[in-house]
Amino acid sequence: MKRFVKRLKDITKRTINLLLNRTSGILDIRSVETIMDEELEKHLQPGKKTILYIAKRYDYGKKDWGLSFEHYNFYNALLRAGYSLVYFDYDRIKQKYGNKKMSQILREAVFYYHPEILLYLHTNDWVDHSLWKEISNELPTKTVIFLLDDNMQYENTRSIWELFNLVVTTDKNGYEKRKKEGFNKVFLSQYACNPFIYKNLNLPRIYDVTFIGRCYGERREFVNKLKEKGIDIKTFGQGWGSDKRILQSDLIKIYNQSKISLNMSLSYGYIYTVKGRDFEGPACGALLVTMDSEDIKKYFIPGKEIITYKDVDDAAKKIKYYLEHEKERKIIIDNGYNRILKDHTYERRFNEIFNFLDQMDDKKNLKNF
Repeated sequence: MKRFVKRLKDITKRTINLLLNRTSGILDIRSVETIMDEELEKHLQPGKKTILYIAKRYDYGKKDWGLSFEHYNFYNALLRAGYSLVYFDYDRIKQKYGNKKMSQILREAVFYYHPEILLYLHTNDWVDHSLWKEISNELPTKTVIFLLDDNMQYENTRSIWELFNLVVTTDKNGYEKRKKEGFNKVFLSQYACNPFIYKNLNLPRIYDVTFIGRCYGERREFVNKLKEKGIDIKTFGQGWGSDKRILQSDLIKIYNQSKISLNMSLSYGYIYTVKGRDFEGPACGALLVTMDSEDIKKYFIPGKEIITYKDVDDAAKKIKYYLEHEKERKIIIDNGYNRILKDHTYERRFNEIFNFLDQMDDKKNLKNF
């Protein structure tokens, strides 16, 4: 009986705390100006271009899952690049204050900081559309929406991306489709690497081959076939015997302990797309072995900077060869690393996007571009 009463008290306490957490922000009597001033993260640099950066802080918006891919790569790269940065982590603010007040706080931030660029990493349609229209059409701030899943979300996000001065996509098909529709305010970019985080730590290379990523689609079958062909591959991520998310520190360490980093992007029948994994492994000193495609050839020279494979037999053959030929492997690794530093950092990607915006004399030209 005592255990039951104690358990009931614990459940009641947790429920009350949960309700308080969910309503505390919504019932906050402070003005939106005060909340904006206290909640936003500011890294102001006088004389530098001011960017209002809007993106999730946590992975899929879940705090217990750790920091998001965007936070490690986009936010950190912008911060290190020396921009005057104002960070609006809209998932946390929305959860704390609700959609309506979150949009009001964002509006106050635009009018207070007058950023030259508003950069929005879209994941959820939480911001009031009338606010996007106001900023894009009435204010000097140039609005940019960056779409990372455009290959799967083109139509689902149309009502949002049409509201921005510039759409940035990593999907070539999405880019060309907009052009055909007469929507010219689009820029084709790509994933890259944040070399401030992903770097060679000169650790012992204890793994022959590693794959980092969730286990789904065709990945398990591919890995099992490699093992049948004698490849000693180690897998890390959810679904490979564990449901725990890999910490960023562990991910970097695994890359640094790998001789070869395998990438498999073809899952659930989706068309192959270049991903961040294609850049992160080589930046940490591992040889990238990734799927052959026309897209990957735009960013690396196969056989010189990375290794590509056509199928599992080809992958196994090439993995065995480069494990046995260390000198050749290291030459390709060095070439791939140098190519990343030269052409494939997020600082460079953002510079390309912002330079594209700077080609427009004013907002009127941008709208008619």
